[in-house]
Amino acid sequence: MSDDKKYSVQRKPQRELFDRDEINQLLDSEFVAHVGFSDLETGMPFVIPLGFVRDGDRILLHGSTGSRLFMQMAKGMDICVTVTRINALVSARTPAVSSMNYESVMIFGKATVLQEDAKLEAMKQLSNKLIPGIWDYAVLPSSKDFAGTIIVELPLDKVTAKSRKGGPVDSPEHVELDIWAGTIPIERKLGTPITSEDSRVKAVPEHILHRKI
Repeated sequence: MSDDKKYSVQRKPQRELFDRDEINQLLDSEFVAHVGFSDLETGMPFVIPLGFVRDGDRILLHGSTGSRLFMQMAKGMDICVTVTRINALVSARTPAVSSMNYESVMIFGKATVLQEDAKLEAMKQLSNKLIPGIWDYAVLPSSKDFAGTIIVELPLDKVTAKSRKGGPVDSPEHVELDIWAGTIPIERKLGTPITSEDSRVKAVPEHILHRKI
């Protein structure tokens, strides 16, 4: 099987996304990626959720130097990284075709471990993805934190993306029935920041107040 076929949508190919800007927007909007792999020692399949950030034409993943996943990624193991966003629930006239509106991307390849300055810059990128501005505001990682963290990069070379939009797709006979059909949007927003009881600073800083998703 050719690479073009291997990394393309097989089921409902009309939903495949090819626009890199749309794919980037999805990656930039999410915080968690699920990394799938087969353990090199046991052969067992695993899927592990990890924080990530897109940096140009690559994504960055971080974890502990003691992590089985990261130790095996450092050996050149093949991985599949999946990121998904659910935008709406779709209620059809029959449960058989009720669905969800979503966007998803799968990234395939081998990760590369980052070292020294590249690793430090990646830590900054990951930190600021979670809380923009935190790197310049808070205490920087100690040498112990730095040593205990491993960060890998995975290029956005082998990517498959898929999207569903719109309402339910009922059969013509079901459309004539007196049954409600439509979409239920899913909205995400950040709540009001809650200051920690032991925080010496009670006023919420600007970079927290203005954090949006």
